[in-house]
Amino acid sequence: MGFGRGIGLAGLVLAGAIARTAVAEEVDLAAAERQFVSSCGVCHVVDPDAPARQGPPLAGILGRAAGSRAGYAYSDALKRSGIVWTEETLDRWIENAQAYVPGTTMMYRQAKPERRQLIIAYLKSLGG
Repeated sequence: MGFGRGIGLAGLVLAGAIARTAVAEEVDLAAAERQFVSSCGVCHVVDPDAPARQGPPLAGILGRAAGSRAGYAYSDALKRSGIVWTEETLDRWIENAQAYVPGTTMMYRQAKPERRQLIIAYLKSLGG
């Protein structure tokens, strides 16, 4: 009989942990969106139907070839780069685009990995 009560308690503990994880993920996504807006929002939008700003719209970037979105004038360096946007390639790009693809026009750099990961998490949340 005590055994059954233990499983019940373990189940409650597990349910609480899952609920806390879900809340943490929501908070992380909100933080990720704030990081994107503060770091990238001046030059980029995420609405695929919005006109480009200084940089192209970024909705659906994961899995896309760099420099391939129609209607935006990418640098020749980026168009020739052969990069496909993944979490890893975006991390390198956001860290220092000029070093990753010499000749590109993006000047933004983010040295802090935790901020880069927030930006990538937000882009990932938008779908591919």
